[in-house]
Amino acid sequence: CATCHGANFVGIGPVPPLAGRSVSYMMRQLFDMKTGARRGPWAELMKSAVTSMSVQDMAAVAALAASTQPPAPPTTTSTR
Repeated sequence: CATCHGANFVGIGPVPPLAGRSVSYMMRQLFDMKTGARRGPWAELMKSAVTSMSVQDMAAVAALAASTQPPAPPTTTSTR
């Protein structure tokens, strides 16, 4: 996962972050990619990763990513 989604699931470039997303959202995305219900260039790249995953594997990955704290948004300071 870290190769594309980054260390601590923060995302890299156009690949989305997974940290802190809900388990149900990630399960649905993984399941849809595995079954082919989700299509597109990014789904095709994920197909090889999810093909051999069981539902239990998907749940474990989703739970790990969901339990990872997303990075704090950058703060801005006013210089008025």
